[in-house]
Amino acid sequence: MSVVRQLYQLQLVDSEWEEISQRLAAIEQSLGDDQDVLRAKDAVGETEGSLSGLRKQLRALELEVSGLNDKLRKNQERLYGGKVRNPKELSSLQEEAAGLRRRRSELEDEELTLMIGIEEEEAELAERQARLRQIESGWRAEQELLATEKADLEIRLADLEDQRSTIRARLGPGDLSNYDDLRQQYGGIAVVVLRRGICQTCGVDVPTSVARAVERGEGMHYCPVCGRLLVAG
Repeated sequence: MSVVRQLYQLQLVDSEWEEISQRLAAIEQSLGDDQDVLRAKDAVGETEGSLSGLRKQLRALELEVSGLNDKLRKNQERLYGGKVRNPKELSSLQEEAAGLRRRRSELEDEELTLMIGIEEEEAELAERQARLRQIESGWRAEQELLATEKADLEIRLADLEDQRSTIRARLGPGDLSNYDDLRQQYGGIAVVVLRRGICQTCGVDVPTSVARAVERGEGMHYCPVCGRLLVAG
């Protein structure tokens, strides 16, 4: 096999190796926590915090209402127990009872508002939890696929590395240096296919004598326009 043909094979291996390496790098970035999952978790946590705050407020109001009920019960016991006979004191107890009832009514209105808010937050929490489960389910499925792809690509990459080492071991230092320089100079493409006398990269017709030499595998020839090594295709 000619040196140019071996270099072309090396280029095929190198190109696939680079493509797989780039894909593996992308997979590595995609593995792990996903921003959509994190945002969904934050949304759930935010609603849980809000709901917890509303429930604490409701419990505080319930305790205050319970305290008012105790005061009102004691007030009523004194008012109607027959022990208090002083008209002024009785009037004061009546005013106190009216004030306690007004305050209790205000608190009960606040309780109702809070209970409505709690119901709305509970519905919002249920919706966000369902959304989180959906996102996590899709994310886990994607992670499994990525992990499988990663394992397959790593096996292929190791195989390509073996192939590259084998091919490079058969080539001389000068040819490898020339190949590496051309790849660096021409965006990773050092060797191009010549088919029917036409360079398949830049589309130029090469001289007939060059085309025939390339087809016979004689020597190393370069495209007169793009400067890359030519190999018969």
